[in-house]
Amino acid sequence: MIRGTFTLQLILTLLLSVSIAASAQEKLSWTDLSFEEREILQELESQWENLSPERQQRLRRGASRWQQMQPRERIQAQDQQKRFQNMPRRQQQLINQRFQQFNGLNRDEQRRLRNIQRRYQDLPEAERRRLREQFEQRGRQDQARQRPQANRELQRRSQQRVRQNRNN
Repeated sequence: MIRGTFTLQLILTLLLSVSIAASAQEKLSWTDLSFEEREILQELESQWENLSPERQQRLRRGASRWQQMQPRERIQAQDQQKRFQNMPRRQQQLINQRFQQFNGLNRDEQRRLRNIQRRYQDLPEAERRRLREQFEQRGRQDQARQRPQANRELQRRSQQRVRQNRNN
């Protein structure tokens, strides 16, 4: 049971970390899956017929990828799933939102972004750290620029309420 749940969670993580072009296809019967796919997806058997065809296909592809992974890759995927589960709910939602945005891109744009990520991962740790700090600094600067605008908007609304209260 724990293994099955963990496997299901792992498959869902794989779906988040790898781009999947969901194509509208017909529903799959549980018996259409291979023995290995059914074994990996066993936690979903009772729900299988109620899943959308796109979701069935994504899960099937995830199960296929899981089968093709080396033991080291499976461990990395499990670790990634644990990190995801330990994140605050808001951060998980943000990741899911970005995943959906990525899936909405055309294949060329997805390929371009994957290449950028690959090049980033190939950089020495010190260079990645420098780029992260630079990125975070830019984010803080952007937030600082937005704060005065937000404060002005709050002040404007507050003044409107005061005027409305005076008129009432």
